[in-house]
Amino acid sequence: MTELDALRTFFRYNARVRRNYLSALLALSPEERLKDRGASYPSLQEIFVHVLDGVLWWLEYVPQDRAGDATRLPARELTPEALERQVDRVERVAAEYLGSLDEASLSKAMVCHFAENGRTSEARFGIGDVLWHVVEEELQHRGELNALFWQIDVDPPIATVDDWNASKVPLPQG
Repeated sequence: MTELDALRTFFRYNARVRRNYLSALLALSPEERLKDRGASYPSLQEIFVHVLDGVLWWLEYVPQDRAGDATRLPARELTPEALERQVDRVERVAAEYLGSLDEASLSKAMVCHFAENGRTSEARFGIGDVLWHVVEEELQHRGELNALFWQIDVDPPIATVDDWNASKVPLPQG
C-alpha cells in the first residue's frame, strides 16, 4: 500500500465514522448539543463543526489559494439538516482533492497567500504533511467528543474494526 492509498483509506475511515458521530450528535437535544462544556470548543456541536471547518480549510481553500475567502461555519446556528449538508460537502471536497493526487503530489507544497495588516505573506505546506494533519486533527477531536459523551452518560459511537475494514473499500459514488 502506498502512502496515498493509506491516506485515502484513513479519509474514508474518518468519513464513515464521522457519519456515526453526526447521528449521535443529532440524537441529542439542541440544548445538549450546544451546552458549553469547557472543551477546546465550547459545545459538542462546535467541536464537530471545527473538524468540518478544518477539512474545508486545508482541502478547499488553501489548495486554491483562497484563504482570504474562507469563513468558519456558523457552528451554533447549524440545524440538523445544515449539519448533514456540511458533512456531505466535506466528504465531496475530500474525495475530489484526494482523487486529484498521485503519489508524487505528496511531496509537493500547497502555496497560500495571506493578507494581514495590508501585507501579503506566503506560506507553504507539504501536501502529505497537511493530509496526515487533517487525519490526526479529526481523531484528536473524536477522542474529545468521546470523553464529553461519556460525561453526559451517552455511549459514543466508537469505531470498530468493522468500520476500519469497510473503509478499505472505496465508498460508492453518487
